[in-house]
Amino acid sequence: MIQDIYPYIMMNHYHPHQKPKKGDKIFYFEDNQVITKPDGRFFQYEDCIENESYIYLFSMGTHHFFLSDIRSLQHSSFSARQLRYYEPQFLGFAALTALHLFHWYTENKYCGKCGHLFELDQKERALHCPYCQNIVYPKISPAMIVAILNQKGQLLVTKYAQGDYQKYALIAGYAEIGETIEQTVLREVQEETGLKVKNLHYYKSQPWGFSSSLLFGFFAQVDGDETIHMDQQELRLARWANPHEDLDTNGVASLTGEMIELFLTGRYKDFYTLEK
Repeated sequence: MIQDIYPYIMMNHYHPHQKPKKGDKIFYFEDNQVITKPDGRFFQYEDCIENESYIYLFSMGTHHFFLSDIRSLQHSSFSARQLRYYEPQFLGFAALTALHLFHWYTENKYCGKCGHLFELDQKERALHCPYCQNIVYPKISPAMIVAILNQKGQLLVTKYAQGDYQKYALIAGYAEIGETIEQTVLREVQEETGLKVKNLHYYKSQPWGFSSSLLFGFFAQVDGDETIHMDQQELRLARWANPHEDLDTNGVASLTGEMIELFLTGRYKDFYTLEK
């Protein structure tokens, strides 16, 4: 998955006083476009040394990453959606995580309690209101993805009714207040397909900066009737797929893609067993 960047490690400790130096990467975004140099590479500090404002983001090994408005420089751009394919992968993940923080910073300029401008907190990654002392932390929305299998060993695959993603996906949804992530699985599956599931098995999690989410992946088994009653407001397709089908999923950068790949290769059987 996109966050699998070994031997690099995401070091997200907050260092508000750290200054950029030569070679450090500088990110900025506009309308979900990644701002780059005209040759498509990311800006480095020496390219925009005259900029006065930088926000330290995180580091990976000896690589340090900052946020700064570089739109006044000659630049190009590409869709942030292409970050899932970016090479080297650790830079793609760095840019995606920077996008997550960029949205949070730009969507929280003013205090929602008193209306004054937020300031960067000096101790932790937070926005602090100096007037009413309100503190806002980065938005991280918990969500789940579930690979549902039936007794025939088929997988429930879907396609979304809305949005620009048209490839195969799995049932997914955000957690609501007052529920566990396991309860989210049960509710979302029933709402979108009318199915009931059992035998839940946690697989993996994934930070997903595109939607400011933390995704939790599960495998599950249909409990009872396998007839799909699709919510057409959420889905335009929901069907049972057989192993070895050609299911285009945009690769294994995403948790969804990796889980579908496990089904297609049969490797999910290494850790998940269907109940009789």
